[in-house]
Amino acid sequence: MEHPGGRTFRMGAASGRPRQGDMKKRSVITIEADVGTAVVRFQREQQGRGAALVRAHILGDMIVVRSSDVLTPAEVRLTATEEGRRLIRSLRQELRSINHDEIERVISEIAECAVLRSYCDMSVEAAEQIEVYVLADDMMKSLLRQDLDRLNGMAPRRGP
Repeated sequence: MEHPGGRTFRMGAASGRPRQGDMKKRSVITIEADVGTAVVRFQREQQGRGAALVRAHILGDMIVVRSSDVLTPAEVRLTATEEGRRLIRSLRQELRSINHDEIERVISEIAECAVLRSYCDMSVEAAEQIEVYVLADDMMKSLLRQDLDRLNGMAPRRGP
C-alpha cells in the first residue's frame, strides 16, 4: 500500500534481503523498501520480533522510519503498569544505544551514503517506534538528478 511521502510495507515471512548496488535500478521506492526490510530484520535480531507495519520515507538528507506494533507479547503484558512501561522504554533505549552502529552501517550500505547520526524514540502506549537517520548527502536530490540524467539520455536528439 502506498502513502503520500513514503511507502508502507507489511512485513511477513517473505521478507527478502536488501537489494544493493545497481544504480540504474535505484529508486525512492526500492530504497525505502530495502530500509524497511532491514529495520524489521534488525528488530527481529535484537528483540526476537519485528514490527508488523513499517513506513520508510526519504526526506532530503534524512531517512525516517515509522514502525508499528513493535512490542513483544511479554512487553504487551508489561504495559499494564507505569513501572512496566518505564522498563520497556529503558530497555529499548539501552539496546538501541548499544547497537546503533550496526543499524547505521546497514542503512548506510542501502543508501550508499554515510549515516552521520541517528535518533530513535518510542511510544509504548501506541506500540510505535520512530527512527531518523541523518545522511551525509541529500539523497532525494541525488535520486532526482539520477532520474533527470536517465530521462535526458532517453530524449530524442534534435538537430542535423
